[in-house]
Amino acid sequence: MSLPVIQVLVGFETQATFGTPFQLDDAFYGVLDTAGRGTLGGIAYADLTSLVQSVNINRGRSRQLQEFNSGTATVAFWNKGRSLDPLNTASPYWNVAANMTGVIPRLPIIIKANGIPIYTGLVTDWNIDYDLANNDMAYATCADQFTVLASNTLLAHDTTQELTSTRIDTVLNYSEVNYAGARAIGTGSSTLGGTAADAAFSVEDGTALLNYLQTVTTSEQGYLYMAADGTLTFKGRTAVLNPVAGATFNGGVSDIKFQTLTNEFGDELLYNQIVTESPAGVQQVASDAASINQYQTQTYSQTALLNATVTEVAGLGQYLLGKYKQPVLRFTGLSTQLLALTEAQQNICFNLDLTSIATVTKTFVAGAPTSVSQTLIVSGISHNITPGSHIVTYVFEATDGNQFLTLDNTIFGTLDENLLAF
Repeated sequence: MSLPVIQVLVGFETQATFGTPFQLDDAFYGVLDTAGRGTLGGIAYADLTSLVQSVNINRGRSRQLQEFNSGTATVAFWNKGRSLDPLNTASPYWNVAANMTGVIPRLPIIIKANGIPIYTGLVTDWNIDYDLANNDMAYATCADQFTVLASNTLLAHDTTQELTSTRIDTVLNYSEVNYAGARAIGTGSSTLGGTAADAAFSVEDGTALLNYLQTVTTSEQGYLYMAADGTLTFKGRTAVLNPVAGATFNGGVSDIKFQTLTNEFGDELLYNQIVTESPAGVQQVASDAASINQYQTQTYSQTALLNATVTEVAGLGQYLLGKYKQPVLRFTGLSTQLLALTEAQQNICFNLDLTSIATVTKTFVAGAPTSVSQTLIVSGISHNITPGSHIVTYVFEATDGNQFLTLDNTIFGTLDENLLAF
């Protein structure tokens, strides 16, 4: 067994000292469309892997009902040669034309393991630690493109009735957004309200872009996140129905071994009264008397939904009630040391992304049953990479047994969207 091959690529502006920028009257770089010669400026990626001392990556969310957060990473670089020192005018990334450093914030960064992207984002900060023995270090603090979405605001817009997925594409295409990054927008199931005559559904001037996209996602009960390769991804609520596991973890001798496994059985996700509301009409309340009698009232509210009809808002409340009115015992996370795995097993781990499905089996030496298996949704991924070690930690959510056909429910009562549970 051996550790995965890690590669860290950082994009710097091309110039005479780095990359192959187009240069007028230059016999080599002045010739366009020739292999290995000039390009019209832009970014070229430098492979800084040889300088890397450690990598820490955190992506996803820690608990259901939270929004997916911006994925973050911290990379520690050995910087004795000062190539990543913004004060070093002899750095290959120094911008001679502008007489300024090329080691600046918002440079793109890609981290790969065995050639598979495990993080794509932007360097938001460069922190340089100087050492009296000149054993300097450079630390790149990174965030994914959610940080760009979070800094944008929207102009005022009227809306039309459309699916959640269509609304997300519509917003990303607004002129003040003009989102140019890769996107994978799956098909939503909820219909959002909107007409020019109904200002209640309109987008107000100054609305935070990311907050609005997350409200659309909540109205769907779907998923919005940045994939490991930097693709802005939206999945509707039916995307995880009838799940097929992309990885199987087992503490025994078969499948992918895990080091630690945690479970949870508490009231963190216990809600027996659900309050939902959209501009379509009056507030809807769904409650379960038996659960309230046993656990007292635990209320969860979503009163800023965008669903087009009161019926759909009420159906969403009933769905959430069915999902959270009783506590669920489930595996909530595991960690695995990749040094102990084959390359094929490592690659299975790297190909798990947020909302991927995994099966986890725990075998016991006492009690009954002798083993328990659960099929789970990956909602968080962390990498801790140091010399001689690469540990991946996953956070799990339960696959939803309530997302089956519910008679007379506007959201989960449609046969072509759901599965019958027998």
